[in-house]
Amino acid sequence: MNKKFLIPMFAVLVLGSVLAVGYLVSSFVIQSDVYEPFSVEYAILGDGGNYDGELCSSLTDGDWLTLPSDSVVDVQGLYAGESRKFCVRITNAGEGDVDYTISSKVKTGFGNYDDCVMAFPETTKTGTTLGLSQSIDGEVIEVPDNAPVVEDCLVEISVSRG
Repeated sequence: MNKKFLIPMFAVLVLGSVLAVGYLVSSFVIQSDVYEPFSVEYAILGDGGNYDGELCSSLTDGDWLTLPSDSVVDVQGLYAGESRKFCVRITNAGEGDVDYTISSKVKTGFGNYDDCVMAFPETTKTGTTLGLSQSIDGEVIEVPDNAPVVEDCLVEISVSRG
C-alpha cells in the first residue's frame, strides 16, 4: 500500500527539483587575453674579479643585459671563496603587484653534477614588483672554501612570477 503513494510522490519531488531552478533574466560572456607583465634584464657584478659589495641599484642603464631564455653566459672560472652577484631588474608593465622568485640551480651539464652542486649551492630569493614599476634585486653566489675543482658547471639563474 505504501508503494502506491511512494512512487508518485517521488516523481513529484524529482519534477519539482528540476523546475526549481531560477529564471535567467540576462547574461554575458567576456573574452580576454593575459599578457606577460615582466620584462627582465640581468647584470653580473664581479665579472673578471671577485664581487666586492657593489649594489645592484648603483648600475646604470648601459650595464643591464636583455638575454633570451636558455642563454649561456661564460663567466670563466672562479676560485674557491670567490663570488659573483647576479643582479635582476624586473619591469612590471601591469598595474597589479606581482610576486617573483629569483633562483639559481645547477643544471645537468658538462661538469660532474654532484661536484657542481657542491661548488655552486642553489639559492632562492623572493620579492614583489609593484604595478607599473621596476624592482632591482640580486643574489650572491659564492663558491665555498671546500668546493671541489670542477670544470664547465652550468648554473641556471631564473626569474619566475607568481
